[in-house]
Amino acid sequence: MQQPLDGTGAARWAALVGRLRADADALVTEFVDRVRAIGPYGRGVVPAEVLEADADRTFDYLLRRVARQPVPERLLDIGPSIGRDRARRGVPLNDLLTAVRLDFRVLWAGLVERAEPADEPLLVTHVEDVWAAVEDYTTQIQVSYQAEAALLARERQGERTMLVASLLSGHDPDPDEVERLAVALDVDVDADLLVAASAAAAGPALRRAADRLGADGRMVHVQSTGRHVVLIARWEGGTGAPVRAVLAGAPCGVGPLAHGLANVPRSARIAGEIVDVSPGADGPRELADAWLPLAAARMADTAAELVGAELGGLADVPPRERDRLLAAVRAYTATGSVAQVAARLYCHRNTVRGRLHRFAELTGRDVTVPTDAAVVLLALQCAE
Repeated sequence: MQQPLDGTGAARWAALVGRLRADADALVTEFVDRVRAIGPYGRGVVPAEVLEADADRTFDYLLRRVARQPVPERLLDIGPSIGRDRARRGVPLNDLLTAVRLDFRVLWAGLVERAEPADEPLLVTHVEDVWAAVEDYTTQIQVSYQAEAALLARERQGERTMLVASLLSGHDPDPDEVERLAVALDVDVDADLLVAASAAAAGPALRRAADRLGADGRMVHVQSTGRHVVLIARWEGGTGAPVRAVLAGAPCGVGPLAHGLANVPRSARIAGEIVDVSPGADGPRELADAWLPLAAARMADTAAELVGAELGGLADVPPRERDRLLAAVRAYTATGSVAQVAARLYCHRNTVRGRLHRFAELTGRDVTVPTDAAVVLLALQCAE
């Protein structure tokens, strides 16, 4: 806190600050030279004329504060306005605060340079006051920056949400909208993208997976479509095991890798279909994992005809025998081994062969033949 001064001390302090104010252009030049060593400023993110004008107003404001002089209304908003401006220009907060704290160094160096030997006690008395003025000013800038950054984030999120919703709702994306979305997501329009979808209830698990995906700085966007929660992420890892690893624990469908944003809608639709036909899944399922129920679901209009044509021969078989035949068929199509089926069903291998032969007699389909097995599996899935 500023210590009380006698009349002489107060007058000498005012005179010292006045000498510095008279040479304020030197402060601006010194500040601008120093601040250009900070990354974004050196790259010209803040134009030189803006930087100089803001520095001029900043030192005018700070010198008035230090001298205990009234601050005119035109200077009252200088800190908050700088915070908002730098947020809009994308200057990282740490770089901004580093730049603002240069104000103290430049201001203090200017006071020391212009002080006379007799003024040294004044400098000792006022060092904390100068520091406090700069820190208060820094806090104003930081608070306004964070408020503006939050507002911009909400605006950007709103724009991304709108553009993604538009993309997912169509089948033939407009190239201009795809370009706009690429800019909003900060991703190349032709980038490879991982697309997954979960049921709404599993959305939190998918969002946790998104957090893991985004931890290394990759683009990740998660959005609810009502029925599903959709994840879109930039991806370079191929399919299969890498996908299952990053989405582990999230019950979701994974669409084919989308080569470019324009292919995201198709991949998202397939991901949604996969999750719809995979109740009870406890992790990610790709097309290869769900092809059978997915194919059956897509055959809804002809499912009854397929079931009747392929399984109609079982209609007059007693339920207990039919269950044994179907258990043998399902086990064999899962393993391809009579011995494994016998062990699984606790019966002799000849019994298994007999049941498979009996099924072939009744339906005309021999499940030891791969093409027949595929048709039978699809018919059984449609029957379910």
